[in-house]
Amino acid sequence: MRKHLKAVLFLLSLSTLTTIAQETRLLRQPTIVKDQITYCYGGDIWTTNLTTNKTTRLTSTPAVESNPHLSPDGKWIAFSSNRFGRGDVFLVPTSGGEAKRLTWHPSGSSVRGWSNDGKRILFASSRNTAPSSYNKLYTISVNGGPAQKVADQWAFSGSYASDESKIVIDRVSRWDTEWRDYRGGQNTPLIILDLKTQQEILLPNNKTTDKQPIWINDKIYFLSDRTHTSNIWSYDVKTKAVNQITKYKGTAIKSLGGDKNQLIYEQDGYLHLLNLDSKKTTQLKIELKGDFPWTATKWENVNSRVNFSSISPNGKRVLMSARGDIFTAPVEFGDSRNISQSSGAADRAPIWSPKGNEIAWFTDKDGKGYALHITNQDGSNVSKTISIGVSKMAWNPVWSPDGKYIAFTDDDTRVRIVNLETKKIQTIDNAGTNLERGRLGVTWSPDSNWVAYAKSGDNSLRQIKVWSVKTGETNVITNNFADSFSPAWDLDHKHLYFLASTDLALQSGWANTSAMTARPNYAVYVVNLNKKDESPFKAKSDEEAVKKENKKGETPKKKEDKKSKKTKKEVIIDFEGIARRILPLPIPNGSYYAIDAGPSGFAFISDRSTVHKFDLKKLKSKEFGKRIRIRAISPNGKHMLLSSRRIWKVIKTTAPNAKAAKTVKIDFNMKLDRLSEWNQMFEEAWRYERDYFYDPNLHGRNWNTVYKRYQPLVKHIKHRSDLNYILDQVNGELSVGHSFVRGGDYPRTDRSSVGLLGADFKINNNKWQIQRIYTSESWNPGLNGPLDQPGMNVKEDYYLVGINNNEITSKDNIYQFLDGTANKQTVIHINSKPTFEGSWKEIVKPIRSENSLRQRTWVEDNRRLVDKLSDGKLAYIWVPNTSGAGFVSFNRYFFAQQDKEGAVIDERFNGGGLLDDYMVDLMTRKPRAALTNEVPNGKPMRLPAGILGPKVLLINELAGSGGDYFPWVFRQQKAGLLIGTTTWGGLVKSSTHYRLIDGGSLTAPDNAVFDPVKNEWIAENTGVAPDIFVRQDALSLSQGKDPQLERAVKEALKQLKGDLKITVPKFPTPTKSN
Repeated sequence: MRKHLKAVLFLLSLSTLTTIAQETRLLRQPTIVKDQITYCYGGDIWTTNLTTNKTTRLTSTPAVESNPHLSPDGKWIAFSSNRFGRGDVFLVPTSGGEAKRLTWHPSGSSVRGWSNDGKRILFASSRNTAPSSYNKLYTISVNGGPAQKVADQWAFSGSYASDESKIVIDRVSRWDTEWRDYRGGQNTPLIILDLKTQQEILLPNNKTTDKQPIWINDKIYFLSDRTHTSNIWSYDVKTKAVNQITKYKGTAIKSLGGDKNQLIYEQDGYLHLLNLDSKKTTQLKIELKGDFPWTATKWENVNSRVNFSSISPNGKRVLMSARGDIFTAPVEFGDSRNISQSSGAADRAPIWSPKGNEIAWFTDKDGKGYALHITNQDGSNVSKTISIGVSKMAWNPVWSPDGKYIAFTDDDTRVRIVNLETKKIQTIDNAGTNLERGRLGVTWSPDSNWVAYAKSGDNSLRQIKVWSVKTGETNVITNNFADSFSPAWDLDHKHLYFLASTDLALQSGWANTSAMTARPNYAVYVVNLNKKDESPFKAKSDEEAVKKENKKGETPKKKEDKKSKKTKKEVIIDFEGIARRILPLPIPNGSYYAIDAGPSGFAFISDRSTVHKFDLKKLKSKEFGKRIRIRAISPNGKHMLLSSRRIWKVIKTTAPNAKAAKTVKIDFNMKLDRLSEWNQMFEEAWRYERDYFYDPNLHGRNWNTVYKRYQPLVKHIKHRSDLNYILDQVNGELSVGHSFVRGGDYPRTDRSSVGLLGADFKINNNKWQIQRIYTSESWNPGLNGPLDQPGMNVKEDYYLVGINNNEITSKDNIYQFLDGTANKQTVIHINSKPTFEGSWKEIVKPIRSENSLRQRTWVEDNRRLVDKLSDGKLAYIWVPNTSGAGFVSFNRYFFAQQDKEGAVIDERFNGGGLLDDYMVDLMTRKPRAALTNEVPNGKPMRLPAGILGPKVLLINELAGSGGDYFPWVFRQQKAGLLIGTTTWGGLVKSSTHYRLIDGGSLTAPDNAVFDPVKNEWIAENTGVAPDIFVRQDALSLSQGKDPQLERAVKEALKQLKGDLKITVPKFPTPTKSN
């Protein structure tokens, strides 16, 4: 689609920036050829001629179009687009017209430039990489066809020398591209690669972020943060001199393009031209006007965005928040209502008053922070707002049954009570750790005189506490030898339920990998609050009642009129000796996660699959429902709101089971103003980072300066991707790892339907020859290689000569022919000869991703190589992360090879997770004992289990987070040498505290890891350096070698002292003398 626009363009001296007004900002990723520039704005590709001032909008799609690059003659623009799923390479005339798709591989492709003759487009792709994704450079003809790999060396971006004999590359794709002052392992030197000899020249680099190289004549221009703000620098290929070109402070240069004697760059949302001859910088003033339908205000159904729910006391309506608005919906009759109608505000955590006349929620409607908002239940009257003081957010608010108070947990994990009459707030306690934010289980007693909650102690186990409204005192109900949580008051005013476990064990060290070995079960307990009350477990015996006769002259006593004596029923708690009145319910222990009080004498107990209903009088539990979750119970305990697979249901709590639950048909619609919503999300994101970051001083950053730097860009947002771009930069100002921005409500695009065959192909005899077929290897039932099926006549070195009855040759792009085949039966034509004639058909089912197949093959190839190089003496164990997959992989490979003398542990590409103690503790154990083996010629059995010989650990720049801590603790525990390259350098806890209103998320790290002995931070923004530095050089990679793995084997073999021979000692003869 093409649109011509009247764009205003001016060239202004840098010294006149203060006179600029109203021009469009957020112009991104510019490139230039002669007097033609191209750039991105609002997710689309634009081009402007600097001579004629003519601007053309080249694309207008819901997709994110990016990385536009002009051809050397300026007639074409190559760009990336995710309109068909992952990014693909497209080509469009500079004058406008239909865009032509050139790539189809589902791994994605990002345009990086052109060959100097303009015949081929340079792009980066992670296709065919293992064990995880990293980029290499490819080219593809402007006429289409197959892609050609430039080199085996990793490369995220690159630029050719004038004769194309060499290319300069930025080797690593950084995980957090906006991390300011990043100095970890993913900052590697730019490399000049000789494409013929594969020899490399590493440009000078001291762990700075050097990126986006452009080769012009004898100089390489690139962005670098050597002065802490990203500026343009140059490297002279002949003299090897490095010089700074621009000298901005504060706002960084984000993107760089160039052509002959000029550079164009993006800084502070503007585009700037730099003449390399005159050294003069000018700023372009471009005002873009066009139709952006995605930003138009419209009605939007938000049923799928419900994130908090409550129910009215009489069970007639439900109350929910969805996409920042508050709604109610009828259970049977009537329509849904939008109560708040506030597209530009975030309204969260709505609750219904016990009397049913009011509802309350927390809102940031004033743009400055959250406050408590109370209004009539139908939204008809003037509402009132109560400040929540120092609190920045509220979790799990609970209205007291008498309607006088609202309790909540705030951002700093304080338990706070709002007096609705006086509007005063008091703090009654705070959590033991920030992990308990929103998890304290705050709950009111039926008489509104007590608040119960669970708080962890110094031993990391939680205890049930009770706070008194009348006295302000707090008492502990449970002791510190059990992990107790989820308190729930029985409406009989006599009992309190909770869950507790005495076998939490290693799960108390939640951050460690050893926590994965713990599987604590919880029991359900009930407390007799008043010592005078009988135990619900008191033995019962049926006896005949004897009627007492009145003596002569006695007047029979009149029965009390219960109706005439209505006194408020109070919860009486005798704390003295209360531990003796805590009793387990007679139900099996299980993986319970919540208790909810129902009608008097009943409790609902939830595990991962089932809700159970317990009758305290009968002391019996019955299944209430499967695959359901209790979302709310009305204050009077009579009605329950359930969810099951996004279906909402309401049922009376007196029902025997959930089968009779009524489905609530919600119909939540809001007038969605995305521009207002994006502004709200920016404001909230800025507060969010300020309020939840683990360092109150924000790493020394003036947060108001950050606001002033980025807030003016918000009004220029025309696509959701632009908001994430700004938020990512805001987060990056904290100079910390794990500061990520994800997701959000993007326009819908197609999903890639390209299927893959699980094989490598090479061109031979003008046909595609099968070079390698990827199999499931051994004992991997979850893997499935499409060409590795029983009875299929497909072998390596055979030819793929056709797909779905279409002949293909080496001039064809295989993936174009596989478009639409993912998970669908597909006919392929196979021949042992390079001809279509004589081929036979096989039916296969291509897969969406080959990553798992390639990963498993990479692991097994490495294991076989280590076995070969060490003559069977060394084991090989890959640790993909420090979470579930890493735990499984380590256990599988470590113990299956415990007959080896030593081991190469490979944590390259470790994606992180927990902080390891489990694996390193096992790897540092020494021989302790042995057992005799009474089979013929049986070898004694060594204790403990595992590989007890020497070990080395492989590391690289794509290992981080838990993958940073793993080598650090490996070294700290003296487990062995570290070999390879420095790790990522991001060791803080990545925390998403709550989502933005459109479903997007961002992290604000709230815990950092340090060494208490040395009193220093561990690995953050430095990474863990190896003991022996070995880089993966281009020549070795081109030869299929792995220098790091080979060196690891060499070093491990040096440490072998021969397998410890275990012999059985001479048996004692104590009976010989008898």
